[in-house]
Amino acid sequence: MTVLVADDNEVAQRLCRRVLEKAGHKVLTASDGQEAVNIALGPAGAPDMILMDVAMPGMDGLEAMRQIKAQKPGLAIVIASAHSMASDRERFLAAGADEVLSKPFKLTDLTSVVDRLAVHKAEA
Repeated sequence: MTVLVADDNEVAQRLCRRVLEKAGHKVLTASDGQEAVNIALGPAGAPDMILMDVAMPGMDGLEAMRQIKAQKPGLAIVIASAHSMASDRERFLAAGADEVLSKPFKLTDLTSVVDRLAVHKAEA
């Protein structure tokens, strides 16, 4: 499974990469929403899933998700956000997120969400 980690925080990117690679996944990274859109919709090495931060410079994660879902509605996107109120979670899911992780999240939560969505994708 190839996972795109879209986050402007380099430490978060490296940590997610290490955990996901240890779990057997290939990891791509993007530092902002536009880069995430370019990678997700690009011709080479498109991801199977995206872990998308919301607050990024330039294009935010929600706009990036909208653009990606418009062309690839089946691509699983997990929103990772420090906005953790129930209304935020509902807003992210309504905008098209497949799952929401509240920052800071446990690394075991990250791997379990990725694994769960991978199984769901395999069954589809």
